[in-house]
Amino acid sequence: MTGEQVADRISSSASRLSRIESGHIKPSSGGVMELLDLYAVTWKDGPGKALVDLARTLKETGWWARLGTLSNQYATYIAYEEEALALLNYEPTIIPGLLQTRDYALAVSAVGRETDAAGIKQRVDARMTRQEVLTKREKPLRLHAIVSEAALRTEVGGPDLLADQLRHVVKMAARPNVTVQVLRFAAGAHLADRGGFAVLTFDTDESPLGYVETPAGELFLEGPREIARLTGVFDNLRELAMSPAESIKWIKGMADGQEPLDHV
Repeated sequence: MTGEQVADRISSSASRLSRIESGHIKPSSGGVMELLDLYAVTWKDGPGKALVDLARTLKETGWWARLGTLSNQYATYIAYEEEALALLNYEPTIIPGLLQTRDYALAVSAVGRETDAAGIKQRVDARMTRQEVLTKREKPLRLHAIVSEAALRTEVGGPDLLADQLRHVVKMAARPNVTVQVLRFAAGAHLADRGGFAVLTFDTDESPLGYVETPAGELFLEGPREIARLTGVFDNLRELAMSPAESIKWIKGMADGQEPLDHV
């Protein structure tokens, strides 16, 4: 494949790929994993693993690479998330993964792609470990999550489990690096009518990365047009959603069984 063909397949630019290959910028471990997947080279062992380890210089080998039940795309996303500075996340139907309790994650995963108990447990364990990016001492991930009212009302695991989950969201939103906004039904139509998405941003040497989960699998988006479109959609949602303070007050009311007044 030519550089242009590779860049197109991973939604990047040929100039950025050239700078990575020439050593002018350092690729992230997630970027290396994405290229290895394209080149049909496993990154879980052998030379591929050595390349990922090189990209993770002076860092411990990623825990996600040892989990056999995770798809390559999902594991690659985790690697990117570990290195990101900030995350914009919109979820229309479930609580964002970084804000889920273990019980809620178990209930969600039980109706997901994994069907055996061991696979479900490993996926939930991975989600709980992922959440450490929000609480690490040095440069914790800055999360701005916009959550649909539908996600907060859907009784995953029953009303008591959902109430505990809502209280956990309130607790996490008290952290200085976590912002949560609620998109009420009353907000009406919006630009994210086709599902949830995430946008990861890194340091100055790494381009932003978009991530979309679909019933057919996960998609990475890295082109400037795609990223601009996703951030534009997020800005639209941010304007339509309640403020962070109003959102937390609303979630507290839901957790306590009080039906909040419609937002005006």
